[in-house]
Amino acid sequence: MRLIGVNRLHYRGAGAESVHLDHLMLFRAMGWTCAEFAMQDPRNEPSPWSDYFPAGFDPDEGGLLHKIKQVGRFIHSTEAREKFTRLLDDFKPDIIHIHALYHHLTSSVLKPAVERGIPIVYTLHDYKLICPAYFFYTEERGVCEGCGGGRQYRCLTRGCKGGPVTTDAVYALDGLVQWHSGRYRSAISTFVGPSRFIVDKFAQHGFPREKLAYVPNFFETTEDVSDDHAEIARLREVHGRFVLFFGRLSSEKGINVLIDACARAGLPLVVVGDGPKRAALVEQAERLGVTATFVGHQSGSQLWSYVQAATTVCLASVWYENAPKSLLEAQARGKVVVASAIGGVPEMIRDGDTGFLVPPGDAGALGAALTRVFNMPEPELEAMGARARVFATTTFTRHRYYDGMCEIYDRLLGHTRAEVNPLVLSAP
Repeated sequence: MRLIGVNRLHYRGAGAESVHLDHLMLFRAMGWTCAEFAMQDPRNEPSPWSDYFPAGFDPDEGGLLHKIKQVGRFIHSTEAREKFTRLLDDFKPDIIHIHALYHHLTSSVLKPAVERGIPIVYTLHDYKLICPAYFFYTEERGVCEGCGGGRQYRCLTRGCKGGPVTTDAVYALDGLVQWHSGRYRSAISTFVGPSRFIVDKFAQHGFPREKLAYVPNFFETTEDVSDDHAEIARLREVHGRFVLFFGRLSSEKGINVLIDACARAGLPLVVVGDGPKRAALVEQAERLGVTATFVGHQSGSQLWSYVQAATTVCLASVWYENAPKSLLEAQARGKVVVASAIGGVPEMIRDGDTGFLVPPGDAGALGAALTRVFNMPEPELEAMGARARVFATTTFTRHRYYDGMCEIYDRLLGHTRAEVNPLVLSAP
């Protein structure tokens, strides 16, 4: 079988990029012949298909005049369409799996696939196909579904992107064009949601239920790097017992709520990551007298050392989280996670058994839950963390992901898949 994986970027950045790369890795391991299609970027992983990649494009760079000139490219890329058409004709895929197009590759690549009768599967990593600002959230309004029903102009009237009015206008225009043209809804054979929540939300907003399917993401567990026991011990000596957040420092992640909660509970906080809200969050922590350490971006063994050293990991999101990989990564390392009960998160934590769920935006409830974790006897905390690890590593597996995707592919291609080879697809 022959598969093309499509994503705007071909390196590990955000969650969609990781899933795109992991998807290709898995299907190659299972004997599929795979190609990829993405923008050119010096950070891309090596690809024998890179000659087909269109030039890189950043829709948010440049000043007002530059953005005005780029409006057409923002919505429709002739270069991406032409190069993807050439890739289709040269590679001859059985199926196409897309993770993100948007303003980089654009919906221009859909038409040549439809013309050739190639089924297209599209994983929903966010809400962009309904909400021009991606998140169903703005800092001013909180959770917001105001663009539903083809009202993407509200991205402009409400300033949802939070930048210059020209940015809001271009995003709103693109959202209106894509929605009212029906390009995605008509061209895509199946939309895959990594959480049941996002599947239901897209059905609620007009996507055909018969085109929606649920397949949870998979992830590799702690075997990806060895524990650095000396570094874990050093971090515990430096920080003592602490709450950990790791991820992007942006408003929808609710880190301001977490800082407030730590202030109420009198608990130290370590923040791993970077983003647009860092300066404001540092100021808030200082103002509230929270012992908070901001260590910036970390990766690999150093990141996992912080996770292993923490007493608990917290995800205080105030937007409709889909299926946050960071939550699974913490659970796979035996950590009790305290998280907001919002979006797809409740599907990933058994409240009171593998972690704790609290109402989003409620600093009092969050502080109480964190205090409860810190007051748990160590054997009880370790037992809960062990249950979290078992739940994560036996539920969100490669087996389940591969079987779920193959079931969709088989239905679209009209044939039955051979049994999985257990020698190739090893647990988890």
